[in-house]
Amino acid sequence: MAKQHRRAAITKTENQQGRIIEEVLDDSLLPDVAEIERLYQLDPDILVWLKERAEKEQDFRQKAFNSKLDLVKRTEVGDRRINYMGLIFSFIILLAGMFLSYTMIMEKHEVLGSIFSGATLVAVISIFMGKVQSNNKKTK
Repeated sequence: MAKQHRRAAITKTENQQGRIIEEVLDDSLLPDVAEIERLYQLDPDILVWLKERAEKEQDFRQKAFNSKLDLVKRTEVGDRRINYMGLIFSFIILLAGMFLSYTMIMEKHEVLGSIFSGATLVAVISIFMGKVQSNNKKTK
């Protein structure tokens, strides 16, 4: 039962020209009083019908709002879960890389083990920094 009104006008002065656009949206569940009176003259049961329609519309709006809110909550929980899993898997990869470099160093491959350890650390740090930078760009 939303009522919309749109008005557009052009304004002119000596050196300038502009546009004015005005939009009015009345999102009331019930029509205005004059319209209800006209409808009542046509059908005396219209008040009951209007009341039922308004109640159904209000229930629909509340359900739609609740479902949107539920969707946002699930998205936030999913993002949080993905972040935790990312932390856990990166920690596991870091531990595995350090263990492999430790094994290489113990097997007398000091240079290769050190390079592998450094590369693992640099890779994990660069992944974290990339994630932080992308999150900072999203929030702006």
